[in-house]
Amino acid sequence: MASSSSSPSSSTHNHQPINHNLLNLLLTSINHHINSLISTPKSLKLLQTKCTSKLNTLTQHHSSILFDFSEQSILSNFYYGIHNVNDAIESKCVEKIQESVNMLQAPASLNENGLTAGISNGFLVCCSYFYLCLVSKVQGDDMQVAVHFLQALVVAPWVVRCDLVPELYRIVVESCIVPLGDGFGDGFEGVRRGAMRYKAWLMYHQVMCYGQSPLLIKHTSHENIRNTKACSTSYSNSYHQYHHHHQNFVKVQPIDLQHNTNAAIVQSSVSKNVYETSSVKRLQDLLIEEQSDSHSLYSGTTDIGDEDFEEYADEFDKSLRTLHIVAEQQPEAAISTSKSSEFWNCLDDEKSIWENFQISKMEYAKGSLSMSDEILFSGENSYRVEQAEIVEKIISKLCFSENLGRPANDYLDDDDDDEYDDSTTAEITTVYEMLANKPGLKYSLLKDVILDQLLMALSTSKEQGVTRASVSILASLVSSNRSVINEVKKKGLSLHDLANALKKDVYEAAVLIYLINPSPNEIKSLELMPTLVKIICSSSCFKSSLKSLFVTPHSASLMIIQVLVTAFDYSTNTTHLAAITSPKVISCLVNVPRNGNLEELISLAAILVKCMRFDGQCRYHISQFTPISPFISLILSNHKDAILAGLEFYHELLRMPRSSSISLLQQLREKGGIDIMCVLSLAIQQTQQEYKLLAGSLLLQLDVLEEPADTVLNREVAIETLLESLICEENSDSQQLAAFILSNIGGTYAWTGEPYTIAWLVKKAGLNSMLHKNIIKNIDWSDDTLQEHGTEVWSRKVARHLIKLGDPVFYALKKGLKSKNKRTSRDCLTTVAWIGCEIVKGPDDLRCSACDILLNAIEQYVHPGIELEERLLACLCIYNYTFGRGMQKLTQLSDGVRESLRRLSSITWMAEELLKVADYYMPNKWRISCVHTQILEANYNGNGAVNSLIFYRGHLFSGYSNGSIKVWDIKGQTMTLIADIKEHKKAITCFALLEPGNCLLSGSADKTIRIWQMFEKKIHCIEVITTKDSIRSLETCGEMIFALTHSHKLKVFDSCRKVKDVIKNKHVKCIRSSQGKVYIGCMDSSIQELVVGNNRQQEIKAPSKSWRMQNKPINSISLYKDWLYSASTCIVGSRIKDWRRQSKALVSITPEKGANVLAMSIVEDFIYLYTTSSSSHLEIWLRGTQHKVGRLSAGNKITSMLTANDMIICGTESGLIKGWIPL
Repeated sequence: MASSSSSPSSSTHNHQPINHNLLNLLLTSINHHINSLISTPKSLKLLQTKCTSKLNTLTQHHSSILFDFSEQSILSNFYYGIHNVNDAIESKCVEKIQESVNMLQAPASLNENGLTAGISNGFLVCCSYFYLCLVSKVQGDDMQVAVHFLQALVVAPWVVRCDLVPELYRIVVESCIVPLGDGFGDGFEGVRRGAMRYKAWLMYHQVMCYGQSPLLIKHTSHENIRNTKACSTSYSNSYHQYHHHHQNFVKVQPIDLQHNTNAAIVQSSVSKNVYETSSVKRLQDLLIEEQSDSHSLYSGTTDIGDEDFEEYADEFDKSLRTLHIVAEQQPEAAISTSKSSEFWNCLDDEKSIWENFQISKMEYAKGSLSMSDEILFSGENSYRVEQAEIVEKIISKLCFSENLGRPANDYLDDDDDDEYDDSTTAEITTVYEMLANKPGLKYSLLKDVILDQLLMALSTSKEQGVTRASVSILASLVSSNRSVINEVKKKGLSLHDLANALKKDVYEAAVLIYLINPSPNEIKSLELMPTLVKIICSSSCFKSSLKSLFVTPHSASLMIIQVLVTAFDYSTNTTHLAAITSPKVISCLVNVPRNGNLEELISLAAILVKCMRFDGQCRYHISQFTPISPFISLILSNHKDAILAGLEFYHELLRMPRSSSISLLQQLREKGGIDIMCVLSLAIQQTQQEYKLLAGSLLLQLDVLEEPADTVLNREVAIETLLESLICEENSDSQQLAAFILSNIGGTYAWTGEPYTIAWLVKKAGLNSMLHKNIIKNIDWSDDTLQEHGTEVWSRKVARHLIKLGDPVFYALKKGLKSKNKRTSRDCLTTVAWIGCEIVKGPDDLRCSACDILLNAIEQYVHPGIELEERLLACLCIYNYTFGRGMQKLTQLSDGVRESLRRLSSITWMAEELLKVADYYMPNKWRISCVHTQILEANYNGNGAVNSLIFYRGHLFSGYSNGSIKVWDIKGQTMTLIADIKEHKKAITCFALLEPGNCLLSGSADKTIRIWQMFEKKIHCIEVITTKDSIRSLETCGEMIFALTHSHKLKVFDSCRKVKDVIKNKHVKCIRSSQGKVYIGCMDSSIQELVVGNNRQQEIKAPSKSWRMQNKPINSISLYKDWLYSASTCIVGSRIKDWRRQSKALVSITPEKGANVLAMSIVEDFIYLYTTSSSSHLEIWLRGTQHKVGRLSAGNKITSMLTANDMIICGTESGLIKGWIPL
């Protein structure tokens, strides 16, 4: 916004009249010089070069810099706006003139104190106004030429003097500004003050002579003067006024608000002597025009077209001039009492409005203003004269806009700005309403004056008080008459002006921005989010509370925020959401909607839903801060959009731990009563498919809460709605949503909104190993949610409701299990699993019926290659559905299913139990398939060897010799890199898992151990442990961290990170832990067992006693159930208890002669290993028969190996990662 603030003293000077000879000299000098400039093409070209030279310099020196889009737009408008002005002057093209005005408005509205792409805003604003001055000259608007030039002088007088028109600057300063008195013209600040004073007076004369020739300019011939709208840079061609020569002009002065003797103070009445000293001329004449002669010209309509206006222009002008001559011939005292009767008649209709207004004003002034008997009078004439006086007083305030931010009169203290704002706003709003209610051109003209002056004050003033008053008045006008918003939009109300006002804490601007209803992209370009958040978090919205506003700044901000977080692409929405997801902002957001305001509640619900989806932690804060009653009112309303918003809000909010969701459901049931159940039942029947499911889900949960006998019908309707969508493949979205609801309606969630039903179920299936748990994605196994007992009770209650419907439920789930949509089939498997936990306790007939329908569909999920959690769920389902009489069904399982169950037996006891039962009914000689198929391959060159691999939180982590850690997401047979971390300075050598806190450990050659943790799906280093030697290997047992160093020393770090050495008399080569014990392979081929609890050490394998060959180190130790295998020159294995007895090994495998086994891993039937003689191949040996059955080529030297979920994965020296599964 281009302006300069003025001091109180300068504000006072502005009200002292300027000699009209000086004003005429100013106008003449400026117009003469500008006319000369546009008549000289060479001068115009030189001026254009000066103004655009900085842009050319910027392009040459900063061509590589990427500027903000809004900055590029402003500079582009500035550059082409100037070029278009020159082209328009040469070609005299009207279209180019208007196009130039539109372009120059953008740079002209900048804050002059800032920078745009490194260029001073003062320079851009000053040049823009100067070129608008040239445009006004082309349009023949001499007064506006001077106003624009003075605005350029106010913004940057040094630019005018040095770059634009030095000669005109000298003439204006020496001839016009210096004569104003002391202080004016002294330096640039004095020039600015003088320019501001001249500008205010010119604007005042423009308005007071609205629709007539400026009284300051004596025309020597008849001219057609274009109508000027006194505060707009957009020019309307909708009408023209024809004016005639005037010879004797009356000097027009504004009402001086600083002196009580001349002040036109708005009271219930005005004393006669006030009118004797007031100069209410042209505006009174405009209002007092004889209605009898011209009533037919505009009665019945407020919109006058060009042709209608031109037809009556001369008659209207004659009436004005006649009244003007009469006014000059009569004494001024008589003017106030001898107006024509027609004027009084034209104001009769407004009498009641003004009487009410005066009563309110008297109440407002009570206690501040003393009433005097001598100023009281009655009579129609005095009443009507007072109205005209009020109109002029308002116009005076608007022209001298700094008065908008100051007290109304000397009776008010300086601290009463708030009262003034209310008073002025009420004043202008009442006048505007009066003018709006009267048909006729003259009233339309006065309305335009008010709006134009408000827009000018908004766009040019830098004083917060003036801006606040302008915005408050506009907001009040719009609130009382919604059509006003269309009028100000047509007049060019700038969103950027409102945005700048909003950023200056003029919060009422938010109301106008909302009512203008700009497009989402326009709102985004304003960059309002920080300011909107500030408004939301403010305790009081604005200084002067305008109770008439039907939209408050808080609520307008709320609804604008809704657009910013919902209307764009994911990236943009999340950027905006990041600003409002803190607990402080959320606690303020939920208190914004006013009671009963559905529109605001709908906006809030939409915002909160987005917040919960963006940042799951918001869900907890929303549940704590949000009052429940307003959102119940959304569902209970008769408004369709409100009901849908309420359903979506509660669907998202109820994705919380089961104990908390039960508490929320109880509040819903208590406060919603039977009404909410009825509304949900109707919503199931009437809304679109998605919301039918949401209504059915909420209805079922509320019904389960109390299980009333009289709501069986509701329960059945809700369940049938979910099942109908589940079997409908035509609408995949509805099918997927129905499957999701069913899978978790009997389970639980984390506070992040992540479904934890699967995690809760696989724990029931016996999953205990941290290594296996971390193969499953998106589960924090340390979350207390998984320990809640209430989940079990709730699940049983919901399951009882579902299975009461019998076979239709099982058939629907069977169809869902066979869905081609992976997510739908997975969710149906989850539903079958938690229902099965209740079926196993039910009657045999029901269980057998469910088993007959579902078993064949469940079998497919136990095979290798399926996600581990799905294999475990399938195992749980088979165990529950074949319990009791159904056990004989196990004999029907295929050999492949039975083999898959056998491979799961090392993970879950349920698989082992199922195999025992199957072998009891039908003994089977196992057929082992040794065929492996490659399913994974990923290569990331340039990072060195893959030294270590591990699964953590469902993702594969790989450590490289250059110190980087890469995180891979595995979906089916595809590996996708999702993170690349480089915090270690040297090679990563090993990984391990720390159970407390479910943390990841990484060891490195840089002598550090880093502890990592996953927060909001991002990995963060939370601790660094420094050692004196490089780390070779890591293992954990409880809170203890065992670190094997490069010098073969074993160090132990406790929970306080105190370190001590263990096995001091041995050189250690490898370590492995299990069930509170650590097994240590040593360089002398011995194996030591360390019990962590009591620190008891035992040697379970003595060193080899051979005088013929040197002892070989134990390179690798593997544990399988209760067996321990060690690898050196050969692989030997026995039960751990046999090792303790120093018994002979039960298993012995010798690879190629002379080769050492570098590493090995065991997966059920197979032993995988690689040796020094075949370092690029994985050898496959059968564990039971100790026969080599094949090998897998890694393509390069193998440097790491990992087995997980029947997969074997290896990393190579070249950075290649490969993975296989047995068929």
